[in-house]
Amino acid sequence: MRRLLALPWLCLALLATAAPACSSGDSPVTPTDSEPADTGAETEEDTLPVCDAVVSKGPWVQTVDGTTAKVRWESCRAGGGGITFQPEAGGAAVKLASNVRSAKVTTWNDVPLIRSADYPGTFFMHEVPVTALAEGTCYTYSIDAEPTAAGRFCTAKKAGTAFTFASIGDTNLAVSDVSKVLTEAFTKGKPDLTLHGGDIQYYSSGVETYGKWFEKAAPFLRSGAFLPAIGNHEFEKPLEREEYIDRFWNNPGFDGDGDRYRVSWGGVWFFALNTEQPIDATSAQGKWLAEKLADAKAKPGFRFSVVWMHRPLVSCGDGGHNDAARKTLQPIFTANDVKLVVQAHMHGYERFEMDGITWITSGGGGGLLGDVDKEVKKGLPECAFRKASGKWFNATLYAVPAGAGKLIGTTIGTTGDVRDTFEIAVP
Repeated sequence: MRRLLALPWLCLALLATAAPACSSGDSPVTPTDSEPADTGAETEEDTLPVCDAVVSKGPWVQTVDGTTAKVRWESCRAGGGGITFQPEAGGAAVKLASNVRSAKVTTWNDVPLIRSADYPGTFFMHEVPVTALAEGTCYTYSIDAEPTAAGRFCTAKKAGTAFTFASIGDTNLAVSDVSKVLTEAFTKGKPDLTLHGGDIQYYSSGVETYGKWFEKAAPFLRSGAFLPAIGNHEFEKPLEREEYIDRFWNNPGFDGDGDRYRVSWGGVWFFALNTEQPIDATSAQGKWLAEKLADAKAKPGFRFSVVWMHRPLVSCGDGGHNDAARKTLQPIFTANDVKLVVQAHMHGYERFEMDGITWITSGGGGGLLGDVDKEVKKGLPECAFRKASGKWFNATLYAVPAGAGKLIGTTIGTTGDVRDTFEIAVP
């Protein structure tokens, strides 16, 4: 029997649904060329619907450098697929076939009272490695079998060239209306890459599955390269990490794995960490970070580095803070020109200017908003260095102008308006 929800969640559930059991954005179930596979997951109340969607989740782009990118999506159908892409500014269209691998999902992650679930079955992951691209060039693409499944991406810029990136985290998109944030920051802002601070999707909210999440996440999945960090909500369900997180986002960057990795863009190096594992300077992850930061600094054209993660090292809100780890990492950050640290987990916005580094809490992607001043009330000393904060949904756009001088930040709030602006002096 399905569990009943408390009254507030019941109201959300009733408002959120009326979607068909399986649409192009819902989680697909197991097709083969001839008949649906037997998942064996029927209950007394439910029979699994059959999904025949060409694109059931996605598309999105990751693992991007100056000349290559990977376009990914999930399908309900076996068999091949492909994309058509061309320069965004105009040029010849090129078709490429996808590599397809099947993935068996064994878990049934349902949403009470809502006919949308992440069902068990066999799924088909498509990936198109796009190579021989022009450096610093933006492209548009569409999936041949479903042209409305389309997006854009840019290749990494040359060192010293202007570019933009964005940050967002805790994207519980079925609970809260963050559409105006997403429109301004991503649909209109068109960042080259998006740093996601983790807690990508929330089964715990009672009204969200990956099937629903992908529908609402299109603005940032399709605007440029999507680069997620791992958060605590990536482990809510049995095998969630293995059957969902690793299947969708495995190895989104370079020089690492699904837990930690780095990418380079315009002479700026970006480092993702997994705060569900130890990250202090003595940990395996901390040692990896120190080594790779030093290596990046020695590269030709290096400007500065950015580190992003889920659980905050410094925060005055109700998400906690890891002061001990911050103090061990601070000398490493300073020695290797880390100018920006992006965090999430606390559902709100914060900006700190401390120890020569700007610290952004970018956790306002849709999770129920928290108490951004919890530690202020307790007298946490670091709160004296907090320059801006707010209990509102948010995403932040960062512009890196050509040459040395500054990084410009613009934070978009709930109604799509600008809530904070700042500049960071950078090499």
